[in-house]
Amino acid sequence: MLAVEKDVDNSGPEAQLCLLLDFIQQELDRLAVISDHLQGPIGELLIIGGEKLPSDIYQVQDIDRVSQTIHDLARFLKTVVQQVHPEWCVDATHAAKNLTMSELRARLRGEQDNSPNEQALMVVDDCLFL
Repeated sequence: MLAVEKDVDNSGPEAQLCLLLDFIQQELDRLAVISDHLQGPIGELLIIGGEKLPSDIYQVQDIDRVSQTIHDLARFLKTVVQQVHPEWCVDATHAAKNLTMSELRARLRGEQDNSPNEQALMVVDDCLFL
């Protein structure tokens, strides 16, 4: 069951498109915040590394561009959501199965988050991220 189905009739796998898009917009907002938080520590590392760093290391400033792009996409999607008719539905179950990130897949399915701290270890399929 998709997380967005909780507020609608649960008689089938279809979810209201506006709720699904709203959920995706919230995920984009979450990613933007994470990206914003990365910029401070990365900047500190660049300052500490100083002249020892290769000149192309400053391409990490693209993280700021990525963050701004994610924020813009979230705002765009928020506006699109307001234009979607409530009766429009979509079965996103198959699409959710194609996600490689198990944490995101679980949120889309409305499954509970088992981790007490979202910043702690995160296992994403075969990869382990700290």
